[in-house]
Amino acid sequence: MSNRLFAGAARVVINPPLGIKRPGIRIFRDPIQAIESDLTATAVVLSNGPSSVALIAVDLLFMSMPAITALRGRIADALGTPRSHVLVNFSHTHGGPTFPDFIDDTPEQIDLQRRYQTLVEERFVAVAVEAQKRLQPARIGAGRGECHIGIYRRAKTEAGRDVLGEVPEAPIDPSVGVIRVDDLEGQPIATLFSYGCHPVTVGPRALVASSDFPGAARRVVETSLGGLSLFLQACAGNINPVWGLGYEVDCRDTKNRTGMMLGGEVIQVAAQIRTHVRRGPKTPIGPIANILLWPWVPVAGDTCSHLSAAEEVVQLELGPLPSLEHALAIQEKWNRKWSDDLARGARDWDLNYSARFVHWSRKLVQAVKDGHPTLDVVIQGIRVNDIAICGIGVESFFETGLALKARSGFAHTEVLGYTNGCAAYLPRAEDYPPGGWDIDEQYAVPDLFFQSYSLPVALRTDSEQRVVTRAAAVLQRLA
Repeated sequence: MSNRLFAGAARVVINPPLGIKRPGIRIFRDPIQAIESDLTATAVVLSNGPSSVALIAVDLLFMSMPAITALRGRIADALGTPRSHVLVNFSHTHGGPTFPDFIDDTPEQIDLQRRYQTLVEERFVAVAVEAQKRLQPARIGAGRGECHIGIYRRAKTEAGRDVLGEVPEAPIDPSVGVIRVDDLEGQPIATLFSYGCHPVTVGPRALVASSDFPGAARRVVETSLGGLSLFLQACAGNINPVWGLGYEVDCRDTKNRTGMMLGGEVIQVAAQIRTHVRRGPKTPIGPIANILLWPWVPVAGDTCSHLSAAEEVVQLELGPLPSLEHALAIQEKWNRKWSDDLARGARDWDLNYSARFVHWSRKLVQAVKDGHPTLDVVIQGIRVNDIAICGIGVESFFETGLALKARSGFAHTEVLGYTNGCAAYLPRAEDYPPGGWDIDEQYAVPDLFFQSYSLPVALRTDSEQRVVTRAAAVLQRLA
């Protein structure tokens, strides 16, 4: 392995066509009517010569696991590196477009989505290749700060029912992870920063494509530091912005203020990371022996001690399935509800909700007929020197991120959700209802709404601990 680090970064715009729908269930489902802020894909490639890793941060909600796995393979082939060395992280902005495997739709809408997916796939490959072309000698450093733009969102009614809300007194993980990739003069090539919070400041009444607060934060960082910046979505499954979902039609003020707060903290942390100089020994000024200063001296030596990646797929089991008779009854119920909603001219929000359950009930019946469904979740680890990034293809909770950071032996560890696809929410055992998950219940809190990901039933309650165990093992392999 070479002891020199090289880095390159590039960005491409991936704005969708107007008229394409957003991937909501009840809200965030209307067609996009304008571009509020550019959606982008930003890539940084790190190499030591023999080995390369690519990290691509994109302004999209998610893509299906099969689609993104195939796309990662194309990117890897274009870069001449294994697929395990390519990480794609989704910001999870709800101001992004949907893809054709999300839910049934009209032929015209599905065609629009397919053409957009083809465009996105081509540009992902192109931006990674462009970043590789820009490789130059580099150094890397990391730091951590705090930002309080997030709030715990699993509230309870007086009757004890879980609902989507705001719990200001509940703990969160406010940490902002910053990884600075510089040229040999200490100037930024790329600044990577992570934070766990749903990008929904641009709310459902704003019928626009938007990079939401991550895009606003990137602009702050790039204006101050230079270079490109990548927002990496961390463990946001139970965290919303402290100002909630944007209600206004024009949500730019809240979006920009939220981005400024996050970007400002990134700047403060990044300004303290010096990759090219370090404090030298105490030195007197000329003949004045009792006035000692600590001069900055150039950093010397190797710039890359480790560069590696690993991934594995953990197969999660789902809970008990209903009888075929029960499943068929559920399917009939939702088919009837969908027909009734159409007949009475229901609002689009209600029609979207019924359509999701019709789609899900078909999957449920098929799962009962096939038996024993499982869910594959990709876990990936990337190591650069003593910095580790662990990506998981789920909507993980902030507690999961804290658990993995605590178990990591690296000097700096970032734990990301929404990475290389997104298979489902991953609640912990204690986040399930006391009496167990009920297939006939319509849960108000999103992470118990497994129908949103078309899972036939909920994941087993030990699923999160299985993922934590395997993710910790991946990090240990890199160590």
